[in-house]
Amino acid sequence: MYLIETDIILAVASPRDKNHETALKALRILKPLLLSPYSLVELDLLVSSGRIKVALPDFYWALESLIAYYSINLPSPRPTHMEKALALRTEHHLSYFDSLHAAVAISAGATLVSFDKKYSGVKELTYLHPGKLLETPKGS
Repeated sequence: MYLIETDIILAVASPRDKNHETALKALRILKPLLLSPYSLVELDLLVSSGRIKVALPDFYWALESLIAYYSINLPSPRPTHMEKALALRTEHHLSYFDSLHAAVAISAGATLVSFDKKYSGVKELTYLHPGKLLETPKGS
């Protein structure tokens, strides 16, 4: 099981993003897929603050379609995610949303897939950088 977070969605949403193709490949080959429920809040804050420019409400409809097309499941937010995220922020100095994404992955027993290499320092988390999907195995 694989959990994606906001950076994967942003890369998929923008064909000009340097990670666009890699993010699309991750959605195509990694199964089953989960999306951190906190990514929806993070995306909405990015849109509301003007940090990303999108056409509304089309962006939200496209996000809903993307989730359905790739059969991405959304776990429910839980108070235990908040508790775990607090500990992760304290111990690993993760950002607020990164700590929540990591907490969801840990509680779901999922591998967290993100372009953010900061996750690799979290011992109890299984992390996969999407770029690893592009590497060819030795001997191939």
